[in-house]
Order: sequence, then C-alpha cells, then structure tokens
Amino acid sequence: MFRPKSTFEQWRIFQAVVDCGGYAQAAEALNKSQSSLNHAVAKLQQSLGLALLEVRGRKAVLTPAGEIFLKRARQLSQQVEELENLANNLERQWEPQINLYVSVLQPRERLYRALAHFHPRSRGCRINLHERIHCHFNALQVGDLMLSEHLPHDRTGLPLDEVCLLPLCAAEHPLAGQEEPITAELLASHNQISLHPPIHRSVDWNDADDTGWKATHYREVLSMVSLGLGYAWVPRHLVQEELASGALVRLDLAGGSERYLYTYLLTPSTDALGPAAELLLRCLRNEYQADSGK
Repeated sequence: MFRPKSTFEQWRIFQAVVDCGGYAQAAEALNKSQSSLNHAVAKLQQSLGLALLEVRGRKAVLTPAGEIFLKRARQLSQQVEELENLANNLERQWEPQINLYVSVLQPRERLYRALAHFHPRSRGCRINLHERIHCHFNALQVGDLMLSEHLPHDRTGLPLDEVCLLPLCAAEHPLAGQEEPITAELLASHNQISLHPPIHRSVDWNDADDTGWKATHYREVLSMVSLGLGYAWVPRHLVQEELASGALVRLDLAGGSERYLYTYLLTPSTDALGPAAELLLRCLRNEYQADSGK
C-alpha cells in the first residue's frame, strides 16, 4: 500500500503561505507560529525533493514547480472538503445519489431548469439520469423519481407535459407529395420507423404485423426518416428546426395527424423520500406548477 511522504496539513500550510503572501501573514491567519509553518513547508519540500517556494525579501514566491503543485494541492483540498461534507451529509441521512428515470418523450427544458435550481443546494448529491423508452413504475426503488407517460391506474402523479406526436417523412418521400389526406391503407403500404420496444399502444399504429423498422433512440429514427427510408410518429418538440427548414414534412392523415400523450412525475412513496430527493421533488414541482399557472 502506498505511504505518502507528505501530509494534508503540510499542503494546507503551503497554500496558506501562497495565498497570504508570506509566512508571517499565514501564521496569523492560521493562528500558528511562524516557525511551525517554516518547518512544515521545509519538510514538504524535503520529502518531494523539490523547491516549491523561495523567499524574496518578506514575500514567499512560487517556483515553477510550486505553481504546478499549487494547482494539485487546491484540488486535494477540494476533494478532502467534499469527503468531509459527504460524511456530514450521510450522518444527516442526506442521500449520496438519486436515480431519476426520464421517458424519451419527456421535453427537457423545464426538467433541466429544475436540476439547475437543485444543483447549488445538492450538497454533493449525484443525479443519475436514466433515459428510458419504457419507465416501469414497479421497478422503482424507494427514493427514485420517474417522469413518464405511463401512469399506473392505482397511482396519482404530478402532471408535467402534454406531448404532441406528429407523423413525419422526408420532403422527397412519396407520402410528402400527396395532395389528398392519406388513408390508412396507403399509409400501411409504406415503411413505418418506430422505437423498440414501442412507446405506448396509442402510438403504435400500423404496427400489428411488425413489418416496420425499429430503433432504440429517436436520433436513429430521425436519421432514417431524413434519408427517406420511411415515416415515423415523432414528438413535435424534437423536430421544430427540421419542420421549419422543410427537411421533414408533416403528413396529412385522413384519420388525424396529431396524437397526444401526457407525462407525470411519480415516486413509490413521497413519505419515504430522503432530504435530497425531497428537495429535488420541490424543485420539479415549483418549475412545472409555476409554468402551469402562467
């Protein structure tokens, strides 16, 4: 096992001497004797075999090696502070991490604003954001949060977003040139590109015979649609630029050209949430409820 030649206290004193501009000033700031600081820095330099500081008049000046080590020493101090904060947070039952499961359908703008409000008060709590085609409520553990269009019949959730899905194809695709509303029979004769596993039974049209192409992310779906390989139902918020530029065309379907799904914020038990998850839950509620009231 590695045995360090230096101590954290020596590195702390080294930083103080630099930050305060000299040994006398650092001794006053740390409430230590100047001789003890001189001894600590001398021992540190001796253990490293490098000069970190040189005294010019009454001022301690960094050597080239000292400039490099100062940056690393500051990182070390930050890491030690984070370790001690983590221990303090765990003692207070502050969670070290939160699992946040998010549907691929979920618009991100308000979610990311909520995370931005959470971050300064997170006390080092790590967010594990898992994007899922299917968010299974029964797979959640206590303390997990989920943003999904799947609302169990025996649960209530905070309403988040109304997601509009549009049937789209590339501008050069044969369906794009139809002057009359497209019938179900005509649509079924063309390749449908969809997510696998399917998002929701209400958006799995023409999927009964399982002949369409599948992808595991909307990025791949849109890439194939843009190449004219088929059509797809895609959330409107993901294709605003493509629709505006004309790269993708919205299809006029005889049976209706819009489908709507609604997303919800869910957790197994609000009473069992830890303080960090409670804070994140408040940030999410504040963000979505504030917008819904406008």
